Amino acid sequence: MVQERQQERPPLPSLDMSWKTQTIQWGTRAPVHKDGGLTLEAINTGAYAEIPDYWEDRTRMPRGAFNPPGSSGVAIGGYYLRHKSDLWADNAAELYEEAISRRWSSAESIPWEKCRGLPDDVEMAIAQVSTELSQQASIEIEVVSSWLQQMSYGYHEVKVFLATENFDAGRHFEVFRKRALVNGGGLGLESPGQVNRMLLESRAGWTETSLLVHILRGVFTRTVYRYLAAYAPTEVEMLIGRRAAQDKTRHIAYAMQHIKYAVNHVPGQGRAFNAGLTQAELVAARDDADPVLWECLACIFGGGVRGMDAGMKVVARLRRTYVEDYLQRLAWIGIDHRAALSPEYVRLLEA
Repeated sequence: MVQERQQERPPLPSLDMSWKTQTIQWGTRAPVHKDGGLTLEAINTGAYAEIPDYWEDRTRMPRGAFNPPGSSGVAIGGYYLRHKSDLWADNAAELYEEAISRRWSSAESIPWEKCRGLPDDVEMAIAQVSTELSQQASIEIEVVSSWLQQMSYGYHEVKVFLATENFDAGRHFEVFRKRALVNGGGLGLESPGQVNRMLLESRAGWTETSLLVHILRGVFTRTVYRYLAAYAPTEVEMLIGRRAAQDKTRHIAYAMQHIKYAVNHVPGQGRAFNAGLTQAELVAARDDADPVLWECLACIFGGGVRGMDAGMKVVARLRRTYVEDYLQRLAWIGIDHRAALSPEYVRLLEA
């Protein structure tokens, strides 16, 4: 009986192994380095190192793969950033490797027990500054993630790096919120939010948004981080400032390379950016007119309310350093912005 049932089974269909030939370059091997291992840049070898100027596919197909035979793939919509000049930066893969190798934990990398016992005025000032920096980080997450989903998979190096930026920004949101709350100071006032709104509503393109979020705002935020580390009342603020500044430096490095690439490949970009930045600086000036952040920073830098006069001199130096750094980075990108600098920023340079 068993033998009869076995004889009744239909024959198995022959295997179709034609998929085995669907490869751009069979036999391609990537070098594994003794120190760095197998990096994202290392697998860009042979035909797989070719990065197109325009990515036509609007599916989730990875660069170097094939659509199914007889099909051009099913477009799923979105992925509007398909020109290389829309998002590319030559250093994106390298920055990705750096980001994942230098990750840190706000829970375990910061010696929280070492920020106890500060005077009330200094503690309140730190809580207020931490509130505004935490808010800036949350805005960065929303801005970057809203553009990330529009970027084509043909430029995955940029997509994965910006994913690490979102993780960094999440960590900055977390660490400054913790610093505001760890000693009972609590969260303070919300910032005026003019720049935050401008960043969230930026729709001209990713390059324009990157110019605002990474260069106009990012360079400022990095400057604040560095000054907090330099004038930190405890080891906690010093370590937070240093680690956050290191993260922010990566974000700015991507933006500088990307915007420089766009300026060099898209006619008229530099002139358009120059005019747009002047308008954006006027928006930032409205935020700057609010004294809360500056007074709190002066309190921290001066060691308390009684030292705020000395602290205000440091604040003036911080603001001047920011504008100088901002102009230098724009010049490296290829944007000579000094003549178009807004009157408010000119005054900061002359202060």
